[in-house]
Amino acid sequence: MAGVKIKYTKTERARQKKILKVSERMLPLFEAMEKSLMATINTIAERIEQLRETIEENRKKAEPWVAVMSDSTVDINEFISVNQIITKSIDVAGVRVKQYESVDFNVMPIGEDTPLWVDDALELMQEQLQLLAEITCLEEQIELLEEELLDVRARVKLFEKRRIPNAKMAIRKIGQKLQDDERLTIATAKVVKQTQKEARV
Repeated sequence: MAGVKIKYTKTERARQKKILKVSERMLPLFEAMEKSLMATINTIAERIEQLRETIEENRKKAEPWVAVMSDSTVDINEFISVNQIITKSIDVAGVRVKQYESVDFNVMPIGEDTPLWVDDALELMQEQLQLLAEITCLEEQIELLEEELLDVRARVKLFEKRRIPNAKMAIRKIGQKLQDDERLTIATAKVVKQTQKEARV
């Protein structure tokens, strides 16, 4: 409590006791929020890892006919494009984030003279783009949750390192000062009484 002046009054002691009570009640709530955020971030990170593994598995499955695509005069990118990524706002561990819903694709009609592998390629591209879109949404969720986690950790630290110890110290110091004042008052009263008694003799 360096630099903080304490008022050595019963009112101030009552105020500090109230601060301590509120702080001790709030600390476990923030600690629970911290644990919840960390668990949620870990769960999302695991989901991202699963999606990346699926993307890699799909890529390996496609390797046999990717070579055909590279030799072809057909540009698969001309057949498909992304109009928009559809999301909805949800509440995750007390934080408002966007959840992946779907991808709205613009797929061009395939002509009769188009090679057969184009259908499979388009299907794979749609799946891969959907997986990548979901990863992007999840990464944004983690970013927002980590920001909230930093804020919650700062609050936990504030209660643990400052508010609770400062309130306890203030209560102790005020209590000591009030006791000292009370003893001094009693001692002074005794001296005054003794002096008056002696004066009457």
